[in-house]
Amino acid sequence: MFLVNTLFFLFISIVFFLSPGLLILRLSKIKKIGLEEILILFVFGLCFYNLSSLLFHNLGVPHILLAFVIIANIILLKQGPLVTKIPTANKKTYILFAILILGIIGQLLVISPSGINNKQGDIIFYSSNGHDGAWHIAIMNEVQKKFPLQNPSYAGEKLTNYHFLSDIAPSDINLFFKLNKTDLYFRFFPLLYSILLGLLAYSLGKIISKSVNGGLWSVFFTYFAGSFGYIVTLIKEGKISGESLFWSSQVQSVSGNPPQAFALTIILAILISIQKYGKDKKIIWLLMLTAMAISLSLIKIYAFIVLVLSLAFLSLYQIIKRRNYRYLIATIIIGALSFSIYFLNNSNPMESKSFLIFEPWWYIRTMVVEPSRLNLLDWELRRQTYLYERNFLRVIQIEFQSFIIFLIGNLGTRIIAIYWLIKERKKIFLNQLYINLIIIILISLTFPLFFIQKGVAGNTIQTFQYVLLITGILAGVSTAKIMEKIKINILKIFLAILIIVVSMPTQVALIYEFYSKPPIAKISRGEIEALNFLKEKTSKDSIILTPLYNQYSKFKNQSTPKIWAWFDSSYIAAFSERKNFFSDFEQMDIMGYDINKRRKIVQEILMSPNIDLFKNLLIENKIDYLYIPRELKDEIKLYPEVLKKVFENSEVEIWQFKN
Repeated sequence: MFLVNTLFFLFISIVFFLSPGLLILRLSKIKKIGLEEILILFVFGLCFYNLSSLLFHNLGVPHILLAFVIIANIILLKQGPLVTKIPTANKKTYILFAILILGIIGQLLVISPSGINNKQGDIIFYSSNGHDGAWHIAIMNEVQKKFPLQNPSYAGEKLTNYHFLSDIAPSDINLFFKLNKTDLYFRFFPLLYSILLGLLAYSLGKIISKSVNGGLWSVFFTYFAGSFGYIVTLIKEGKISGESLFWSSQVQSVSGNPPQAFALTIILAILISIQKYGKDKKIIWLLMLTAMAISLSLIKIYAFIVLVLSLAFLSLYQIIKRRNYRYLIATIIIGALSFSIYFLNNSNPMESKSFLIFEPWWYIRTMVVEPSRLNLLDWELRRQTYLYERNFLRVIQIEFQSFIIFLIGNLGTRIIAIYWLIKERKKIFLNQLYINLIIIILISLTFPLFFIQKGVAGNTIQTFQYVLLITGILAGVSTAKIMEKIKINILKIFLAILIIVVSMPTQVALIYEFYSKPPIAKISRGEIEALNFLKEKTSKDSIILTPLYNQYSKFKNQSTPKIWAWFDSSYIAAFSERKNFFSDFEQMDIMGYDINKRRKIVQEILMSPNIDLFKNLLIENKIDYLYIPRELKDEIKLYPEVLKKVFENSEVEIWQFKN
């Protein structure tokens, strides 16, 4: 059944996301449609669908979009067969398929085993998927209710300072076709993003290198190239590990963060659109670029910042060199519409708190001194000594050495991209695609060197993945160019094997680390029963109160702890489809909500010294149900006189407030 659902999802994806884009391209009189065009259209279609659905949801008529999709497909079919430029299969086509299949499997292994039921009937999670996945599923639930979106984990407040666009399409497909939300988040959409990522990397690598081999190597570096962290762990601990030892997660593991994976595909599609527009001057590519960029602002704000800054630089270059104002107009439209959409979907956008903290060199400093990373405390002590002595040349030397370690350590074998940079240095400023590549690399590298994020400091390192993505493609181009210069076949084979062997250890180790240990958290069978009761037997507007997360809980030390003991997440909102009064404090803090205020209220309710205060607090905060894991019942104080026990099993009690 799962295979049938997967194939059905891929069919839906073509109908919903590719077909409307194909129709637009056909109506624009572009007749020849090959792989590059199809990939741009697919990503554009995803973005266009999400933006359109956002509009119709705001109008309260989301199902109208389904009718538009059907009409678009009927019109497209009446247009007749598409004229394509897809070549017949050959040896290199099979090599591409082999790399794609292995790469996709590798990426899916990072996320897809989460959100499934084990033999005991528990829902299990690996890595951070129990937190991130629960939050996104909770957002999907809210998308199906009403706009503006409400915060599922901070009941009674609108959802603000969050970029939720990537959750709209999964929510709609669940709404229209009843495909499981956990499958959509953990398996189906990661599969789609992984396919697009690999094919886009192939296409861009082929465009830059003007060779199929350049495309093939670009796919390899995108899927398999890791950091040099394994060298450090091999020396220090005698084992291969350290995927993010130099801080940045690698592109291969991006599937664990589906919105980030979507953002990577958008960036690649935009880069290919820039190349297309530069080649044939068709305004349709610029329009699609604009739509994709606007979508990016509602998916990953860091990716949007990087892209808009790069487009601004490209606009300036086009004005100075060619008196071409089209990129400037597109950039202004992107900025204006993105801000307008943000304004419409945030109740008090001008009061939004800054999510950035200016903290230069934070990643490099922590990389050097943290015991779990390089643990070179003597370097930091020497730096501080030189600062005290005002020996600034020595300080600069240490800082430069640390930066080089940070850069090369994260890049791994992608450092081969330097070959392309040197070889093409005279052509870079003559090609608008090359200009954008370099600007994105520079901005994405510079940003995390100076800023960290409020709440979760390490989030800004996500921008470095755009450096890894593009340098990986350029490394593939460089490798293909180097191979062309080598005339002895045995040397080519040796170099290819060497690159593969040196590139892959951290990525192989990452998969091993994931599954050599038990799942990191679970929603037990008993809790699933309780959550289903809330979903099926309570009002959709109900507000659920749960005990506060305790990071020192004795229940956290189990091999696979229950999810409430492991970490604070939105799992109740996700799997009961009801709003939680307060949970997922980390996410709430990032978005700027007053977490201390809600914590205090929860504490006052569950530790009330008398029944009157208990009752008044429940009334004031519109609490309908109390969801109490049995292990935590002794730590709280309830007043059965104003409560009614409506559900009970061996793991959970649910009490209804008798207001």
